[in-house]
Amino acid sequence: MTYSVILPTLNEKDHIIQLIKEISEVFKKNNKKYEIIVVDDNSTDGTIEILNERKAEMDFLKIFVRENLKKNLAESINLGIQNANNENVIWMDADFQHNPEAINTFIEYSDHYEFIICSRFVTGSTRYFDKKDDNKTFNEPQSIFFNKICKLFIYKDLTDFTSGYTCIRKNIFDNYKLKGYYGEYFLDLIAHCKKLKKKIIEVPFNEKERASGLSKTGGLNLRYIIISINYFFCFLKVFVKKFL
Repeated sequence: MTYSVILPTLNEKDHIIQLIKEISEVFKKNNKKYEIIVVDDNSTDGTIEILNERKAEMDFLKIFVRENLKKNLAESINLGIQNANNENVIWMDADFQHNPEAINTFIEYSDHYEFIICSRFVTGSTRYFDKKDDNKTFNEPQSIFFNKICKLFIYKDLTDFTSGYTCIRKNIFDNYKLKGYYGEYFLDLIAHCKKLKKKIIEVPFNEKERASGLSKTGGLNLRYIIISINYFFCFLKVFVKKFL
């Protein structure tokens, strides 16, 4: 099996090179063909510059910048998928909360499963909680609630519908694109794979604390309210499609 890792970035300059190195080491140790695709949402902190400076050292690295476009996580991942050349695509947060070591588990299971989800809520997963000054403390109850209602009303065999850390066969995207703005795209992707009867498994992982900078969500602001509304309508869409 071969792998393309997609890293959607926005202002990650303090740790992006270290993350790329650690991802690369996992594949080298497993003797697997790989590439790493950075899709940047027009960072302003020097992320793009430092990547371009170091690119010559990394023949496995591709860099794309979404200039003059609205920031959109799903579209960033779509761009990465379009430019991926390997059998499986992996995407993960670029802030180290998604531990690169979990890629070992993807490699272990990818021969037998078409969609592997790192779940925060299955037995064996650990989380970095809890620093009082971290924005996650505000968002986490809403995230847990959303995942619980998805499990209760839509798919009882899954636990994490907004994971964002996954390994999936690239051919699933032959006639499909991720739909959404932020994390709601993941629920729609699950629904698509369920409809196609793809082999899905959730695996535990060790969630880390953000390496540096600030979370892209957090606090009761307009962006957070828009994200919450999008999640609600995605839930309704998937629920209606499943039962009608």
